[in-house]
Amino acid sequence: MSYRYNPLRSSTGSVLRRQEDEVASLSKFHLLCLTISIGGLQVVWATVMAEGSSYLISLGLQPSVISLAWLAGPICGTILQPYIGYKSDFCSHRWGRRRPFMIYGTIATIICINFLSWTSEIVRLIIYVFGASVQGFGSIFVVQVLAIALVWALNIAIQPVQSSIRALIVDSCPDSQATQANSFASFAVIVGSAIGYGCGFIEMPKFAEWLHDPQFKGLCLIASISLGATVMITSTMIEEKPVGIDSAEFERSGVLQIWREIWKSIQTLPPTIKTICAVQFFAWLAWFPFLFNNVLYLSRLYEAQILLEKMGPPSTKFYNALKDQSIRHAILAILVFSLVGLGANICLPYLITDGRNSPFLELKSEKITPVADLVSSSPDAGERRLRRGLTLPRAWMISHIISALGLFGATLGNSFMASVSLISLLGISWTLTQWAPFALISAEIALSSDSIPFDIEDCPSDQSDTSKTVDLRPKAGVTMAIHNVAIATPQMFSALVTASIFWGCRQLGVGETDAIRWVLRVGILAACCAAWTARKLW
Repeated sequence: MSYRYNPLRSSTGSVLRRQEDEVASLSKFHLLCLTISIGGLQVVWATVMAEGSSYLISLGLQPSVISLAWLAGPICGTILQPYIGYKSDFCSHRWGRRRPFMIYGTIATIICINFLSWTSEIVRLIIYVFGASVQGFGSIFVVQVLAIALVWALNIAIQPVQSSIRALIVDSCPDSQATQANSFASFAVIVGSAIGYGCGFIEMPKFAEWLHDPQFKGLCLIASISLGATVMITSTMIEEKPVGIDSAEFERSGVLQIWREIWKSIQTLPPTIKTICAVQFFAWLAWFPFLFNNVLYLSRLYEAQILLEKMGPPSTKFYNALKDQSIRHAILAILVFSLVGLGANICLPYLITDGRNSPFLELKSEKITPVADLVSSSPDAGERRLRRGLTLPRAWMISHIISALGLFGATLGNSFMASVSLISLLGISWTLTQWAPFALISAEIALSSDSIPFDIEDCPSDQSDTSKTVDLRPKAGVTMAIHNVAIATPQMFSALVTASIFWGCRQLGVGETDAIRWVLRVGILAACCAAWTARKLW
């Protein structure tokens, strides 16, 4: 049973807010409908992360170029998400504030990911119509350029979907269900990852010999269906709450004015959210190279292990079959990673104290209301103190230590199974990455709303001086977008570092597998910095 203590600045305001939470509580079915779309989006991400690099390599692109192509995601997330979040906060569309961005973005995402999978066939068809050679350097170059352009288009299309889904979760949930909703969202992300990687292990049917990489085409089709179906469920089952915002003033604002407002929002963020963003900056310096290179790294380890056991000179046919088999086994290994994360998502809520309240919120509650004293004197107070020892921020900090140790172990030696075992442990960290920061930010948004009394005149003078907290709930889209900037910005640095490492290793004659090892080792230091920064949330 969870407990919630509101600061009692005004008896009327406290009663009204508690009644509002009780009325607005969502059933588990509606929580599932609310968060299921983030799982559909994760199927898209899992498809891109599992097969994207291998698909681009099959088009003739070098790993260093591919690393730069993946800059599209963080750049779009850094520039577009705050703007989209601000736009959605002030949107007055008849569908609601978040739903238009979610639906139109989903349509664009489905178009882009399928066009990406059919890039080679589209270019070859156009070149064939004009009577040119489909095997020449010009056609290959056009295919590569179009593929990179579609990678960028796909990342642009995903931004409104991702931003609106996260903001809708904050909008639609009462304060008392913030942690539960984010736990559901984390569960949906893990299931989406399992579906994406699980389908990647299954061999897709090959309809014609002239089709290039039918495996990636089939996965993109599955990802499109998953995203479309889940967004449809969320859009039809969840009713958006009206928020009193002056949209007329927004319509008179230009682009520069909007970015000034976004900068003002960054400056007025609560200290806890700023700390969370700092932790995310270092955490995603480690996660980004891992997510985009883990399948490639494990597939290379599997290939090396099989070649050592192979007797006699391998043929070209053997190499081609080995390549396909190694990728499938690597994806199966990442599926195990997702299943470990799924198990952690199920077990951790029973081991961690209520993550809705940050340590700062708990301290404030205990100082303001005497109910906490009553709870501490209850018969099960000892059990509750024990549970309070493993708070959500502490578990999040421990997860970064697990990430550092797992990456360190996975980059030692050439054993495929040993690396799989260590990488699987990172599923625990991945679960907390998808749960902890969003739950803590939701708690801070709720706290900012609670900190503002309904009637300033009814409050004592000493309390009105302290209630200068900005209410973040009406602008949840901007707040979540700013948090996404903290996730996206380090990915740009990581992509540049990754490209530099690949280029340098190539110049020095270092093999691709060893180059990937050095890329993953950079994440070890980043994970340690994330753990050190997260200690401030204790």
